[in-house]
Amino acid sequence: RGSLVPEKNVFTYALFILFFPKLLVGPIERGKHFLTQLNTSVFFHNNNLIEGGKRIVWGLFKKLVVAERIALYVSVIDAQPEKQSGLTIFVASLLYTIQVYADFSGYADMAIGSAKLFGYNLMENFNKPLFAKNLSDFWRRWHISLSSWVNDYIFNPILLSKRNWKNYGVLFALLISFMIIGIWHGASWNYLIFGILQAIVLYIELLSKKFRSKIAKSFHPGLYNILSIAFTFLFISFCLIIFRSPSLNKSSEIFYSMFKNLGGLYIDRPSTFIFIFLGILLMMLYDLKKSFNYPVFNLVYKYNWIVQNVTYAFLIIYILIAGVFDAGQFIYFSF
Repeated sequence: RGSLVPEKNVFTYALFILFFPKLLVGPIERGKHFLTQLNTSVFFHNNNLIEGGKRIVWGLFKKLVVAERIALYVSVIDAQPEKQSGLTIFVASLLYTIQVYADFSGYADMAIGSAKLFGYNLMENFNKPLFAKNLSDFWRRWHISLSSWVNDYIFNPILLSKRNWKNYGVLFALLISFMIIGIWHGASWNYLIFGILQAIVLYIELLSKKFRSKIAKSFHPGLYNILSIAFTFLFISFCLIIFRSPSLNKSSEIFYSMFKNLGGLYIDRPSTFIFIFLGILLMMLYDLKKSFNYPVFNLVYKYNWIVQNVTYAFLIIYILIAGVFDAGQFIYFSF
C-alpha cells in the first residue's frame, strides 16, 4: 500500500518485535504506529514516570482487586455448576464478563503504563466496552487492536471482493472474520461457535437498523440507551459461557443448570461480595469519567493536584488491603 517505509535497521526492527510491554495478546501494535516512534529521539521526562506509574497502578487495581476477587467466586461456581441454583450461575456469568474485562484491560493498562515510563505510547485497546449499546458498538470498543487489524486485513478485503453479493457479501465477510477471531483464541469448537454467533447477530443488527431506529423513537432516549446496554451485556455474558467452557457439553451443562432451578443466590463470604461491589463501582466510575464531564471527576482528575494524588495513594492502599496477590496468570495469556 505504500503507507509505511520499510524498516531496514535490524536493531530497530528487533526492538519493535521484542519490546516487552507489547505482546501478541494486545495491544497488538502496527508498524505505522510504533515503528515511527522508535525512529524518534526519546528523552527523559518526569511526566512519563508519573503518567505511566498511575496507569500501572490502575491496571493492578483492575487485575488484583476486581478480576481476582470475582475469580474467587466464579471459580467455585464453575467447579460444580450442577450443584448451584440458576440464579447463582446467572450472577456468576454476569460477573465473569466483568472479570474478563477487568483482567484483560488491566493488563493493557499495565502494558501501556510500562511503555509510557520509557516515553513510548501504545495504542488504547479498550474504550468502555461494558457501556456498548449494541454488538457492533461493542466490537469497536473491545480489544480494539485485534478487531481493527481483522477489519483492515480480512473483513474489508473480503467485503470489497464480494461487493456484488450485496448483503450476503457482508454476512460472508463477517463469518470469515469472526471465525478467525474465534480460532485466534484457540483451535476448539467453543471458540469457533463464539465467533459464528457474533457474526450472525452483527448481520441481524445490520438488517434491523431501520426497525430499531423506529423502536428507539417510541422510548425515552435515556431509557432506550440503558436497555440497549443491558441487552448487549446479557448477550456477551451468554456468549462467554460458551467461550470459557472447556467443551460444548460443559457449556450445555451450565445452561441447563441455569434454567433448571432458580433457587437463591449462593454467597460464600459477604466480605468477598463487598470488595467485588466496591471494585466494580470504582471501575465503572472511572469509565464514566471518560464519557461525562461531571465536576466531581474534574476535581479528582484535572484541577486539584492534591486530591488527585491522595486518590491514587488511597487506590494503592486499597490494592494492598483487598488485592488477591496469589492470583493466577492473566486470562488472555492462555490463548
